[in-house]
Amino acid sequence: MNRHENKVFESQHVILDDGVFVNCTFKNCSLEYSGGDVYVQNCQGEGCQLIWRGAAQRTVQLLQGLGLMVPPPVPPGSEPPSRVQ
Repeated sequence: MNRHENKVFESQHVILDDGVFVNCTFKNCSLEYSGGDVYVQNCQGEGCQLIWRGAAQRTVQLLQGLGLMVPPPVPPGSEPPSRVQ
């Protein structure tokens, strides 16, 4: 696993899978997660976007379909994402 400690990530695309993040700050980053192992301790995020891929994306769709997770708002002029039926 890749270890990151006391690091500031700013305006970056960060893949969380196989990472250890301790005392890190994420500012205006896109954070990608695919369902792999990740450890996060005492980190903070500000203005970040979460990107779900693979198993993580399917888990989010399941939780949304069950009403346990609210889908993000749809930007004006775009079509809503498909939901699990």
